[in-house]
Amino acid sequence: MFPPSSSKKIKKYLRITLSLLVFVGFLIFLRTFFFQVYSIQGNSMFPTLQHGDLVLVKKSGFPVPVPWKQADWAYAEPEIQKLDLILFQDKENNNLVKRAIGLPGEFYSIESGRVLIDSQMLEERYLPYGTNTEISNTSVLLDFSNSPYLPMNPKGRIPPNYFLLLGDNREFSTDSRVLGLIPVEKLRGKVVFKF
Repeated sequence: MFPPSSSKKIKKYLRITLSLLVFVGFLIFLRTFFFQVYSIQGNSMFPTLQHGDLVLVKKSGFPVPVPWKQADWAYAEPEIQKLDLILFQDKENNNLVKRAIGLPGEFYSIESGRVLIDSQMLEERYLPYGTNTEISNTSVLLDFSNSPYLPMNPKGRIPPNYFLLLGDNREFSTDSRVLGLIPVEKLRGKVVFKF
């Protein structure tokens, strides 16, 4: 039997430990399902985002990876508007941020260094002056069999649940032109704030 003062100390430590565990669990829950701070790696989104920038990513509505299952779990439809900055996972499960250029159902084409969506030239004021958008020759060398990604041609219609994502620094960006059209299950969130 513990003396009364020792018993009070143990109860106090247990309360503090329980409170700390609940708080940490709450933070993990928020990070998993609602918000995450992400550090930009590389300059594929220059000048909008630069290497080392911190961004706040809204994850609610986006698929959540489940480690013990092959498939991800989506608990809602992601709300994505054209030109949103999207966090997604590439084929090696690296997190990347790119811009949503084409949405499901839209017809895209890359002509004379410009992107056209539904036959209208896309206004891309965020691009560095003189930027040309070219389709990558390396995507034809990649194996898309058994892959959720779809190869990207110079023109085509984006199927349901797929997105055309491009970096702002087009010359140095590994994006849909190389990876293919990005399936919704690989999307992880939307950038809502830059620190």
